Amino acid sequence: MSAVPRTARMVVHTLTLLCVLAGVLGAVPPAAQPAPELVPAADISQFDPGNIISDSMFFDANALTAQQVQDFIAAKGRTCTPSGAGIPCLKDYRETTFTRTPDGICDGTYTGAPGESAGMIIWKVGQACGISPKVLLVLLQKEQALLTATGAGLTARRYQIAAGMGCPDTAACDTQYYGFYNQVYSAARQYQRYATYPRNYSYRAGATNTVYWSPTASCGTSQVYIANQATAGLYNYTPYRPNAAALGAGYGTGDACSAYGNRNFWLYFTDWFGTTMSPGGDALLASYAERGGATGSLGAPRTGIICGLAAGGCGQVFADGTLYWSPASGVRAVAEPVLSTWGSRRESGILGYPVSEYACGMAQGGCGQAFQGGRIYYTWSTGAHALTGDVQSAWIAQGFENGPLGYPTTDLICGMAAGGCGQVFQAGRIYTTPTTGAHAVSGALHAAWAAQGFEAGALGYPTTDLICGMRSSGCGQVFQGGRIYSTPTTGAHAMTGAIHTAWIAEGYEVGPLGYPTGDARTVPGGTAQDFQGGTLYTSPGTGTRAVLTAYATPYGSAGGPAGALGLPTTDLICGMRSSGCGQVFQGGRIYSTPTTGTHAMTGAIHTAWIAQGYEVGPLGYPTGDARPVTGGAVQDFQGGTVYSSAAGTRAVAGSILTAYTAAGAQAGPLGYPTSGLVCGLRSSGCGQVFQAGRIYTTAATGTHAVSGPIQDAWIAQGWETAALGYPTGDQVCGLAGGGCRQTFEGGSLYTSPATGTFPVTGRIGAAWSTAGAQDGTLGYPVSGLICGLRDGGCGQVFQGGRVYSTAASGVHSVSGPIQDAWIAQGWETGTLGYPVSEPVAVPGGTAQDFQGGRLTLDTTTGAVTRG
Repeated sequence: MSAVPRTARMVVHTLTLLCVLAGVLGAVPPAAQPAPELVPAADISQFDPGNIISDSMFFDANALTAQQVQDFIAAKGRTCTPSGAGIPCLKDYRETTFTRTPDGICDGTYTGAPGESAGMIIWKVGQACGISPKVLLVLLQKEQALLTATGAGLTARRYQIAAGMGCPDTAACDTQYYGFYNQVYSAARQYQRYATYPRNYSYRAGATNTVYWSPTASCGTSQVYIANQATAGLYNYTPYRPNAAALGAGYGTGDACSAYGNRNFWLYFTDWFGTTMSPGGDALLASYAERGGATGSLGAPRTGIICGLAAGGCGQVFADGTLYWSPASGVRAVAEPVLSTWGSRRESGILGYPVSEYACGMAQGGCGQAFQGGRIYYTWSTGAHALTGDVQSAWIAQGFENGPLGYPTTDLICGMAAGGCGQVFQAGRIYTTPTTGAHAVSGALHAAWAAQGFEAGALGYPTTDLICGMRSSGCGQVFQGGRIYSTPTTGAHAMTGAIHTAWIAEGYEVGPLGYPTGDARTVPGGTAQDFQGGTLYTSPGTGTRAVLTAYATPYGSAGGPAGALGLPTTDLICGMRSSGCGQVFQGGRIYSTPTTGTHAMTGAIHTAWIAQGYEVGPLGYPTGDARPVTGGAVQDFQGGTVYSSAAGTRAVAGSILTAYTAAGAQAGPLGYPTSGLVCGLRSSGCGQVFQAGRIYTTAATGTHAVSGPIQDAWIAQGWETAALGYPTGDQVCGLAGGGCRQTFEGGSLYTSPATGTFPVTGRIGAAWSTAGAQDGTLGYPVSGLICGLRDGGCGQVFQGGRVYSTAASGVHSVSGPIQDAWIAQGWETGTLGYPVSEPVAVPGGTAQDFQGGRLTLDTTTGAVTRG
């Protein structure tokens, strides 16, 4: 509808059910109109020609839903019947609409659809053009009585010019606006056009206007201060003011100078929907004026007052900001940079309406504004960001912008795991979930949490705020999957999973482990984390166990989890013998006492130690760590030493250990032990077998080793139960010809490379010794003792002769040429029999007496004679 002179359009609508609209279907003198059907309920004395309806009510696009509009039409036309020509009631009217896009006046899109109801058309037009559906319903009624028309009163013409759009009082209707949908949309757009370009039209808000009483110029004019854009729009659309006669007539007829359009608009709106006023619109006008109007901080208006916002609110856009009002919040201005951050939903969003003005002068040059559901803060470096809900509460608890977090640097980010939301601040983050609440993470703990992968990592979301005042100036924070602790000396480190659980069981930071000094790390077979008092190790197979600092050195010396010990399988166990403590590992144990120190055992040595009775067995506690030696390993214990090699693992203890050590231990002739200690032998003796020998001990004989050929000969003669018995001395070597000897209870064993090994015992042994033993003329024995000879005699062969013994002849040796002559005559069974003396010197030679005579050696000729 184009702008027209104030006198160019006459509206004389009485809006009775069956009246024909003046200026539309022909001029009908007011006096000839039938009496109206409706009796106004509204108090007409409240009609204000300068404020017929507030902007907030007029531009409230959300005043009704589509269903409410259709239901209202149905209620008003509940007795309606179609005309005889088949023109439907408005409640049954349907039309296929087409799409209209935003054009700078109507800022919304009307999406066309087939067969839309009148109610849907009215509601969608209101949404697209920002006009209240209530206004459009009243407009249809005051222009063509479409809501209450019935029967013959329903005509195609009424639908064709339903809203009176393009129908001036002084000319025919403009056909480009024909059609119900076209009329409703075009009328709504026209009202919004008045608001968009207010200076292009005759009647303006905020000024005193000259308004005619009727199209008849002689009826005169009146001065009206038009308070708002909605009222100005009504006068631009229907340019006459109702006089006293029109107002006094209610819906009826006044006098010849009466005009009814704006009167009837007010009456219908008030009767149907209540007051045309909104306190919000008035409050916005007052606040705008207080701020200096167009020359103030907000600048010129860009829109009219828009009401029907969330919670009954109103708003108006200006060049440099927006004013918002709601019953709960009052009037506040919102400008950039807060306006953009407030978001597309603005008052309908979580922040709701502003409850304070934009204030600056905060830390770092910051500014902020409070809203019903939160705050928006701005600094030059962080930008403008909103705080709401639990995150805002947690931030406030941290000390607002002066707290450790500082200003927000992002808006709230949601859609995280477990329904979580988070917000980033200058020095940390706040995260919230329905189950954990909202908690801040900042400083060194924030960095440690970030290293764990934030909420997507093993720690998950925080479940407490930072807790300080702990031992050693420590601080900590609990998360879904663990904790982070920090001290000035240890730094900030996270604990999760089984390690976290075990640390709690150890007594938290006041327990023996203290604070973590590093993050969890992968080790062979599992995971480890270092603490002030030790290290926690965990794996599925071993559980989670602490290795305290006292055990760290031997554990590390053994290679830690990568070494022979592997991972711990128990915690430290104390209360053992001699105030001992111990810990079991996959491949061994570590034990400690105040007197023995702390030492590890692994492998075969560990197994052998267990077999002999743990720490309460004869070996007791280890007194040193295992040490490698050629061919094996050795470890010392309180009660002995354990040797391990391919020959097996055996303990050597007591006097046997002393003898073994004296013999060079495993590096000596005996080699490694191949048996444990064997006791219960003859005379309460004990012995132990080694690779190349044995060691025996008795109270009477002491402890001595037997090895080499002497051992073989001793075994061959029947061990300790035979005539030789136990050794009474150690083996002595370095004798003539590379020989060795060893004394036994029953004699001695001699050996040399040339002669082999033979015992020398009894009277024969004594005689041999008297003759100089191996260094004498007889040399080493080359046979053992031979008995069962004639007359019960015994004899033994040596390198240089023989020694014989009988009861009758005594013990004597025979050697050299004399021995040869004696053998030639038949040994002891010959006529000479056994020797009865040792060789003696005689003139010219040597003589020796036998039982049957004498043999004399001529040293000159070498001849031996008998006689």
